[in-house]
Amino acid sequence: MSDFVRGADMSQLPQLEHEGTRYSLAGKEMDCLEILRQQGINAVRIKVWNDPGNPDFFPANQSDWLAFNSPEQVIKLAQRASALGFRIMIDFHYSDWWADPQKQFMPHAWQGLPLEAVAEQLSLFTLDVLQRLRDAGVTVEWVQIGNEITHGMLWPMAFVPGNWPALAQLLIAGATAVRTFDPNCRIVLHLDAGADHEFYRCWFNEAIARKVPFDVIGLSFYPCWHGSLTLLSDNLNALAHCYGKSLIVVETAYPRVLDPNKNQHWLIQHCGSEPFPATEVGQAQYLQALSRSVRSVAGGLGAGVFYWEPAMIPSPMCREQHSVWENVTLFDEHGAALSSLAAFGCS
Repeated sequence: MSDFVRGADMSQLPQLEHEGTRYSLAGKEMDCLEILRQQGINAVRIKVWNDPGNPDFFPANQSDWLAFNSPEQVIKLAQRASALGFRIMIDFHYSDWWADPQKQFMPHAWQGLPLEAVAEQLSLFTLDVLQRLRDAGVTVEWVQIGNEITHGMLWPMAFVPGNWPALAQLLIAGATAVRTFDPNCRIVLHLDAGADHEFYRCWFNEAIARKVPFDVIGLSFYPCWHGSLTLLSDNLNALAHCYGKSLIVVETAYPRVLDPNKNQHWLIQHCGSEPFPATEVGQAQYLQALSRSVRSVAGGLGAGVFYWEPAMIPSPMCREQHSVWENVTLFDEHGAALSSLAAFGCS
């Protein structure tokens, strides 16, 4: 498909709904995914954890015993999204809990195995989940092999810098599984720090030198941490020129409110160097500017943007768990869709 991606990572939605969170559009309570669809969102990104909620292992025991983000839960959410016509991105963390630049925990079931065996298990796990999604009637358009693998994954085995041979072997194993599943499915390699061109060049030069297959460069870009839209645009255009691959900002967010008394509690505490105010209007302005930057990438290689967890408002049952994100959602504290969601959907 060539339509510009206006996506949302909705991985937490089943847990939020279980905890009693409800959503509305223009005063009418509705399925959150239906609200997204009506507001112009056309793609959904869903993360996969290997064995979340298992009480016998760390960090699996850090998540709910109902095992949200497990393959079973992912399939159910993907079915819902697919039935509404959303394009689907599956984001394999290859961990029993969160994987990001600060942590990449090896799944407990793979611990103690040699590299070759871990690569085999990663391939089998990837293929199994994708086949189960297909059996459930879900068409997967993109697959992320790891999440924000800036410093590698499955630590310490494939930590980088230092262990590029191991990381390449694991990435090739995952990519081969995707190609076996469906040659048309797009393989995404995803890093954070989306404005850092020197780092992206070094990282992808290593991956290409080691013959790691990929179709899409995925970037995280949060202005409060990663720099300006100008630097992001410069990086996107340079990457397009260097590699000729599609580019998707697979994670972003922008604050709609800041409060000196709460900023230390919220993950996003300022707007970085961007001029857009921390308001609903400013949030919309940022998303429209970001979409313009991605759309304008040389050669038409800017494929789209995913907003990270736009609906992760504090839930009635577990308010504290999600309140760290409440100032950047595209829904208000009562679950009402904001104008910034609509602005993103038509960007």
